Amino acid sequence: MKAKTERRKFIEIVERIMVRWGYTATDGKVYALLLLSNRPMTITELAKETGLSRSSISVSLNRLVREYFVTCRREGKTKYFTAVPAFLEKFLRQPKEILEREVRPLEEIVKSMIEKSDDDMKPRLEAILDDLKKLECVLELIIRVEEEESECLTNG
Repeated sequence: MKAKTERRKFIEIVERIMVRWGYTATDGKVYALLLLSNRPMTITELAKETGLSRSSISVSLNRLVREYFVTCRREGKTKYFTAVPAFLEKFLRQPKEILEREVRPLEEIVKSMIEKSDDDMKPRLEAILDDLKKLECVLELIIRVEEEESECLTNG
């Protein structure tokens, strides 16, 4: 019984991580199942295991293959899918993506809002901007450390 509970928890946590990273819950569930499988699986097997439609599994697999979470091999008309453990690689990309897609654009918007704001709102917006600048510094530090670590691993 404990093994089933651990399996279910594993799938839930992988699903939650994937959703946080911008993937769908289906992507997370499919990826988790493939990670736990000791052999490649077909779309039909994944649909049966998850209770989801073959088309939703197919859409997820296409995304997961494109993002290098999953590999696909074909035998005749049948496609077999295998998970590639990629948590570290995807996690290390997160600080850079957050910085470029969210923090810096948000800083620009807040700066613009400060220029246009009245005196009552200005201190609140400046506090937000200050917090965003601190976040930017932390993210840049994480990115720098990751780049140095990656360089050490490559040259080590």
